[in-house]
Amino acid sequence: MKTLIINSLLIGIIILSGCTSKRKDTGSIKTVKFESADAIDLGQFIERVHLVQLENRPESAFIEIYKVIVVGENIFMLDKRLEAVFCFDTTGKFKYRIQRIGRGPGEYKELDAMWVKPAEKELWLQSFWPSRIMVYNFDGRLLRDFPIRWSGKDMIGLGDNCIAGFNTTNSNDGIDSIPGGVFLLNEKGKLKSQSLIAGNNFPFWGVNYQRYFEEFENGALLLNQSDTIYRINESGESSPEVFLDWGKLKYPEKFKVIGFDSPLYQETKDVNYISGKDQLIAFGPIRLFRIILDHHMELAMANLSTGEGSFSDQFNSSNVKVPLLYPLGKSDKGELIGIYDIDLLMAYRDSRSSQPKDPKADELYQVMDSIVKSALAQDRPVLWFAKIKNEWLSKSL
Repeated sequence: MKTLIINSLLIGIIILSGCTSKRKDTGSIKTVKFESADAIDLGQFIERVHLVQLENRPESAFIEIYKVIVVGENIFMLDKRLEAVFCFDTTGKFKYRIQRIGRGPGEYKELDAMWVKPAEKELWLQSFWPSRIMVYNFDGRLLRDFPIRWSGKDMIGLGDNCIAGFNTTNSNDGIDSIPGGVFLLNEKGKLKSQSLIAGNNFPFWGVNYQRYFEEFENGALLLNQSDTIYRINESGESSPEVFLDWGKLKYPEKFKVIGFDSPLYQETKDVNYISGKDQLIAFGPIRLFRIILDHHMELAMANLSTGEGSFSDQFNSSNVKVPLLYPLGKSDKGELIGIYDIDLLMAYRDSRSSQPKDPKADELYQVMDSIVKSALAQDRPVLWFAKIKNEWLSKSL
């Protein structure tokens, strides 16, 4: 039955020049079974952690960061609520802010995706509406921008001349439409193929962050709502990597066809199932992402080498002295990256003051306590960089 469901998601492929759209046959798909856990221990993967306090200026103030990319000495952070990208160097010094909201050349009304081309030292941004791609150099200067016929809720660059976009519902440009799923563009924005992987036209298509692609091994991974993670190589060829088995928490098939305007929509909200997933981050055999369960956000981890998965509303770190939060990105040096913004720092301080004294916990948190005190005194948010152990970066499936 699982094979039938997965095969039904892989529909007609159009093969064109440039970036191709062939499906690779990789044999049987892996399955990871998930169980609830008190906490997910990130510390088992981490060998050390360092923190960077970000320079705080009026023009560097962000609200909510959706994605972080670190390349060389540059930290790029996408804030979808402000429709802006912030660039710092790896010492925390603020460099510039890209925020060009409007209707003129190089301007946009929203930002939905960010990726980089390290060799070219280019930062690529995508606007869902109007449908455009803007290309900047690493100094924040606009190099070029161009319209694209189909925009995605997430996009990522593949190889030398290929871009993958993803929508969970039909895309319509006012003239025509394509079904939800993956479509491929070349780097001039021209459509190369569509419908490599079908999406799902139903309400639980995502959670707050709406990030589905993850750069991985010269290609990308895609977290689909149909409980499948797909691999897409640098030529645009796709193949299912792993099926996510939620057991009794699997979202019922009968709800998947109910739209927002249906009188039955309320029934889809009053259920205790995995009803959304996004924000995929991957290294070695580990896949981390967010889920919505019983109307609140939890964190999920799949270990493809063991076939085991767990989910929890808490992360901890058993062998490093700085507590970790859910990471928002990776660096080109094999590090997970997360952020403590000012609101979070204040909440941490208040929660620590009300905790009972525990010598073991105090030893774990003492470094963090000093960082929080310093950050709040200077009104500066903090990035954490957690170096992944090489054994996990190179560990095979």
